[in-house]
Amino acid sequence: MSGVINSGFREEKDMTAQTTGRWFRLPAIFRRFPQLWLNERHDEIVPADKQQSYSELAADFALLDKYLMPYFRRFDNNALRAQNRFLWGQLVLIGGGAATSILGVVQAAYANQLWGVAEATLAALLAAVAGAARDLDSQRQYFTSRLKAERLRYEYFQFLGRIGIYERDADRVQRLILRVSDIEAGEKGESS
Repeated sequence: MSGVINSGFREEKDMTAQTTGRWFRLPAIFRRFPQLWLNERHDEIVPADKQQSYSELAADFALLDKYLMPYFRRFDNNALRAQNRFLWGQLVLIGGGAATSILGVVQAAYANQLWGVAEATLAALLAAVAGAARDLDSQRQYFTSRLKAERLRYEYFQFLGRIGIYERDADRVQRLILRVSDIEAGEKGESS
C-alpha cells in the first residue's frame, strides 16, 4: 500500500501506520488534532504537474494564478488557522472539564479544602477560556473563510470550463476579477 490517497487532482497522505504487518487508520479524533504551529500552505487547486497535461489551458491557468489563486490561498489559510484555533479551544475546554471533575471527585473523597480551592480556580479559568473562545469567534471566521475559498474554487473551474458568465472570451478576465472582488467583499449575488 503506498500510503497516498488520490482525491481528484490532489494527492493526500493517508494517516496509516504499519504494525504487525497490518495497516490501520488512526481514529478521526487524532487525524484532525489541532497543531501547535500551523504552517502556511501554498496549495494549487490543480497541481502544476496536472496543469502541464492540459497545455491548451495554459493561458487560463496563468490568468487564474494571477487573479484568483492569491485570494484562494489567503482564505484557505485563514480558514485553517481559525479551525485550528477553534479546535484548540474545544480541546482545552474538554480537558479542563475532565480535570475539574476529577478534582471534584478527589475533594469529595478526601474532604480537603485545598482540593475545593483548586477545583474552583480551574473552573474559573475554564469560564475565562470559554468567554475568550466565544469572543474570538473562531468558528464563524472558519466558516466565512472556508465559504469564500470554496466559492473561489467554484469560480476557478467555471472559468476553466468557460461556463456561465465566462462563456464569452471578450470579457472573461474582467468578469473573473469582478467575481473575485465580490467574493472577497462577501457579496452573495452573481455578477452578470
